[in-house]
Amino acid sequence: MQKRARLDFRKPHVLRTPEEYEAAMAEIHELLDQATEPGTEEYERLEFLSVLAEAYEDAHTPEPRRASPQELVEFMLEQQGKTRADLAPVMGGKARGSQFFSGARRLSLAQVHLLREALGLSADLLLPPAEERPRAKRA
Repeated sequence: MQKRARLDFRKPHVLRTPEEYEAAMAEIHELLDQATEPGTEEYERLEFLSVLAEAYEDAHTPEPRRASPQELVEFMLEQQGKTRADLAPVMGGKARGSQFFSGARRLSLAQVHLLREALGLSADLLLPPAEERPRAKRA
């Protein structure tokens, strides 16, 4: 295995480029393979590079997109070998199911409960995020 050039931190800085990140990750893997012992210079460098790599990832990795209720229901149908037509009784008919899958209609609370039972999906996953829910009118 060819030894890579170490990142130069004589002037400390955060990881700025994908190339610096990749070099840090390569060195982290090398240090992990060496099973460095706590208290050694190698262990301190491993900790230092790990902190820098985590900060780079936090700054450059987008938050994962939440799957829509439609995508989740489709996934569970596929996993269980079912079709949309199998959900017609749960959805209140084929037309309502079609409206849900096209995004024209949200699930009712009753449909959420029935889908939870029929597909084993958590009700939390079928409800829209709080910021997308309509606000209740106050009296």
